[in-house]
Amino acid sequence: QQLLEESYELALLRDADFPRLFYDILFKTRPSTRALFKSNSLNAQRTMLSKALLAAIDHLEDDAWLTQHLAPLGKGHLAYGVTPEMYDWVGDALVASIAEVCVDDWTLAHEAAWRAAYQRLVQAMRPT
Repeated sequence: QQLLEESYELALLRDADFPRLFYDILFKTRPSTRALFKSNSLNAQRTMLSKALLAAIDHLEDDAWLTQHLAPLGKGHLAYGVTPEMYDWVGDALVASIAEVCVDDWTLAHEAAWRAAYQRLVQAMRPT
């Protein structure tokens, strides 16, 4: 939890709009995902991502909260055409963007913490 919080705070301190970098990386590595983001402006999407990550980090150990908030989000993503493999693409872009902003302060422990946390969030989002 501490590794997630410190790296997220550092990323926001160094680049208050680091979610922009996330989308840049995602669209560069997986251009087909750009078509999924038609409903909201990218500015709105970046704000939603930032708020969702902060809330998820704060509630990572709260199964009831994760289920209540992330399961409906996952169902909504299905309606947009999100496939199971896309979750991996998003996770890779998320870790890459935070690592890029944190630079020398990023460690393998940070990466492991983010990947584990992201898998927990994905489990809550995917319909059973």
